Amino acid sequence: MKLIVTFSSNESALKLPLNYQEILQGFIYHNLKDPEFAKFLHNQGFTNGNQTFKLFTFSQLFGKYTLLKETKEIIFEGPVKWYVGSVVLKFINGLGQSLLTSQLLELNGQKIKVGEVACRKDKSECEKCRIKMLSPITVYSTYQNQNGKKITQYFDPDDPAFSYLIEENLKKKYAAFYHRDPQNMFLKIKPIRVKQKDKHITQYKGFIINAWGGSYEIEGSPELIAFAESVGLGSKNSQGFGMFEVTE
Repeated sequence: MKLIVTFSSNESALKLPLNYQEILQGFIYHNLKDPEFAKFLHNQGFTNGNQTFKLFTFSQLFGKYTLLKETKEIIFEGPVKWYVGSVVLKFINGLGQSLLTSQLLELNGQKIKVGEVACRKDKSECEKCRIKMLSPITVYSTYQNQNGKKITQYFDPDDPAFSYLIEENLKKKYAAFYHRDPQNMFLKIKPIRVKQKDKHITQYKGFIINAWGGSYEIEGSPELIAFAESVGLGSKNSQGFGMFEVTE
């Protein structure tokens, strides 16, 4: 499911750092209705073997903006649209109620006013469809080199490992939530309109993350595609990566 949130600053504009994903993530945890559930999600999440998943994702902010390159800030003027997705109903209901009923909401120390919160159920019935990224996809693997140093390798959309790792990651998230293997389900993804300008190099808590926006074609089991709509594609979904919408 997705929440489509429209909000604006109580002042003339909303100022954020260019890498604002961590701020949005903190805003989500702070505004979940149930503090115990928020603590569970933050500290533990849903497990599959030794891996844990938060099973939520969120988009970039969409609206009229100005970039301040010198200070590495972005200023939004007027209403801003934001998408938040999860397969966990308690998450969607709790966050939606909090955003609608809280008297005081702050984002990066600035008061904001929520104008609208709409809820949309992700129930894709397509076996092949085109998608547009609402936040960029990041796909990577980690290994140790000969000196024992941990290395992170990011993959571009034209690398065969890109689709394979997305599918494997999605199946693990599915199993963590439903407690069953996705059996014969599958999902493949290929770039349709992805240019060099769609590459996003983002900093999160001091770490550099390579990710890709753009448009893609996905093909697979409708149930798995609908699940991906709610939880996101690739890794680091709860840090603001991998959210998409079906365009055709």
